[in-house]
Amino acid sequence: MEPKIMEINLEQQKLISTPLRVKIIYLLSEETMTAKQVADELGKTPGSIHYHIQQLYKGGILELAETRENKGIVEKYYRSKATHFNLNIKDPARKGIRTKGISLEFTDEELKEFEEEYDNLLEKWLKKTVAHKEGRTSFTVSLELKKDLTGEDVQ
Repeated sequence: MEPKIMEINLEQQKLISTPLRVKIIYLLSEETMTAKQVADELGKTPGSIHYHIQQLYKGGILELAETRENKGIVEKYYRSKATHFNLNIKDPARKGIRTKGISLEFTDEELKEFEEEYDNLLEKWLKKTVAHKEGRTSFTVSLELKKDLTGEDVQ
């Protein structure tokens, strides 16, 4: 399955930077669901999940796929716009942010292979951890690939 990729700004990055919201985005990339259905899948309260879905919807990460009337109640089904997000580094809100890393050299082919392996690794672990399980600790995982135009090691 080809990943859906979306360019995002720093505010959107903040919206998706919690494990719960990542799980919501992942579930809604697999199929359209209501907040109640997502809550049931994740073992959370509908009110909590509704709040997070609304934040992701207002932030442009989710879209309203359809509405259905069921016994006089309007059910809203949401869908993720993407499963992979690229932070727009031209975003003025990123000014002054420092990151540490190492300098690696890739051919275009190697870089594509590296990115595919990274995406597959993230998807593998997201699938393994999407269901609620007691005793888990939340971690944020991120990767920033930035072309080194100076040819010097990144400090």
